[in-house]
Amino acid sequence: MFYLPDRDEMQEIDRRTIKERGIPGILLMERAAISILEEINARKDTVLPARVKCLIVVEGGNNGGDGLALARLLAQQGDQVEVCYISGLSKVSDSFAYQLDIVRNLGIQVTDEISQKEYDIIVDGIFGVGLKRDVAGIWKNVIEQMNNMPGYKIAVDLPSGVDATTGQVLGTSFRADLTVTFGLNKRGLVLHPGCDMAGQVVVREIGFSDREVQDIAPEAYGYDLSDLARLPKRSDNSNKGTYGRAAVIAGSADMSGAAVFAAEAAYRTGTGLVKVYTHSLNRTVIGNRIPEAVLMTYSDEVEALKCAEDAVSWADVILVGPGLGRSGEAEELLRYVICEAEQPLVLDADALNIISQDLELLKKHRGEVTVTPHLGEMSRLTDIAIPDIKKNILRVCKDFAMEYNVIDVLKDSRTCVSRGGDIYINTSGNNGMSTAGAGDVLAGVITGLIATGSSPYEAAKLGVYIHGLAGDLAAERMGKNGMIARDIVESIPMVIKGVENEKL
Repeated sequence: MFYLPDRDEMQEIDRRTIKERGIPGILLMERAAISILEEINARKDTVLPARVKCLIVVEGGNNGGDGLALARLLAQQGDQVEVCYISGLSKVSDSFAYQLDIVRNLGIQVTDEISQKEYDIIVDGIFGVGLKRDVAGIWKNVIEQMNNMPGYKIAVDLPSGVDATTGQVLGTSFRADLTVTFGLNKRGLVLHPGCDMAGQVVVREIGFSDREVQDIAPEAYGYDLSDLARLPKRSDNSNKGTYGRAAVIAGSADMSGAAVFAAEAAYRTGTGLVKVYTHSLNRTVIGNRIPEAVLMTYSDEVEALKCAEDAVSWADVILVGPGLGRSGEAEELLRYVICEAEQPLVLDADALNIISQDLELLKKHRGEVTVTPHLGEMSRLTDIAIPDIKKNILRVCKDFAMEYNVIDVLKDSRTCVSRGGDIYINTSGNNGMSTAGAGDVLAGVITGLIATGSSPYEAAKLGVYIHGLAGDLAAERMGKNGMIARDIVESIPMVIKGVENEKL
């Protein structure tokens, strides 16, 4: 697990490290500059020449101080360096003033405007994580000029103009090829469009105190490969019943694909038994595609109610919604399950569309509920326009989870998960997963993890992460343009097999 602090959390970690741990800010600045220097040197003779011509653009805060310290280090190793100091702030930080004196004493050229020369590297040291207002005036002009120049672009800690908390672009933003960020990654560097501005992000340790990080415990976090150890353990002394029974209520008349993807994903995640409840017209297709699954079908509301009753009496976890449609039978199934079941529920797709007409339904379930809306479904559930959701996706996710006492898996290019407290931000996956059926696969993975023993909240977070990793493997095999939902399903066992091999 890795933390993803927002603006205030990162500034507080920095403050406590300096004030309470006694680590001088100027030392942190020096380490920051050294880490950028090392990243530059590591790219020489590949993307950069052995001797570089570098332009470093700074303002009068500590981010600019990092840039000035880098200028000194580059000059001392024989690279050509020029500094452009915008000087638009009425007050500069003490550390910046200290670094500026050193740079000038060393004879490094400092100008107040960008020359028309060509540079191998352009470094953005204008604004850091503290920026809150839109970039305008001279700063906007300079950033746009930098973006239009040729050369390899490097951002110090955060591209100037990116909101460190939301990832939104504040008027305009530096567009980096590489962002070297310090201590911890930032929310704004993983959320869109901030991550598009950041290019490759490298996190470098510069001396922030672990104790201060743990004390602050940023609200948002992500998973890495070490977190796959959270997968439920399997036992040699087991049978199919040991790994749970998952009910999948999915698929409407002649719409069988979603049910197939969800059920197979649950099996591929490790579930012992999967039972599919679907329209009778889907029997042949689902029976042929997933012979491992048990089938129960309906053709009218009376039979649909019998299916719902069977699912509630049989399953350990119930998934409702993929491809279900909004018919009378679908509504009958959903209402009965929500009101009568006590086991965990996963509500996806059409289940959410039905609920959007009667949100009080969510409050009638006696167990834990996981909802998996994409942005359009979330908009219908909240009456918030999609662009407004995207601007503050974490807050919308958390607020909905808190209001309706659910686990909210809000799907986007950076899917987030919350139950009203902390917020998980997923960083696995790729744009090849923007394909029909990918959401059905995710619903099946989450359901399968609950069946095999994960808590619903852990299943939601781990399921999103595994789903993204499976998508990354599928992209490696098939390419992002050519991959389809089936490729994601087929890659799930490879993700889990990699974990098992590590344990051997």
